[in-house]
Amino acid sequence: MNQAVVFRFGILLGLVSILSMLLAYMIDLTWMVSGWNSLISIALVFAAMLMACIEDRKGFVGGYSYGRAVVQALMTGLVGSLLGVVFTGVLYNVVDPNLHERVKEIMVIKMEESFESFGMSEEDSAKAMESFEKRSFKQDFRSLGSAFLLSGLMNTFFALIVGLFVRRKEDPFGSNPTETLPS
Repeated sequence: MNQAVVFRFGILLGLVSILSMLLAYMIDLTWMVSGWNSLISIALVFAAMLMACIEDRKGFVGGYSYGRAVVQALMTGLVGSLLGVVFTGVLYNVVDPNLHERVKEIMVIKMEESFESFGMSEEDSAKAMESFEKRSFKQDFRSLGSAFLLSGLMNTFFALIVGLFVRRKEDPFGSNPTETLPS
């Protein structure tokens, strides 16, 4: 594992994620809970992992093993996730301690809309909303730890995929630069 590359791209991923979260917070909170935001975040993680592996692979003349690629990508994703989780804790607990309530209100509205679009009965919808409203959206140490563990699991899955694309098998017929062909 190339630690310099892991930290460079992991910190870059974390900073871009923080910037994205800050923009959503300042412009429109509904963006924080939108599906598009999640897709963009996943794309950013894949991009950072790919760039870190490609940068690390430049130092290898021959092959680049799948295992090394997976570890490189996973560690890059974990550094970025750690920064994002720490910032989420700061945003929810220091900057705006009431943010969890506003996010919950937005989620309630979105869930009601989705229940209507799926054609759920009002009784089923009311039961689902009742259980949803009991849920806490506070970002305490426990929920932030759970978020980091979940992101670690997702980063592992993404790293396994990225490793497939950046690995490079050594060419068994490649010539060694010190070898010469007999004349």
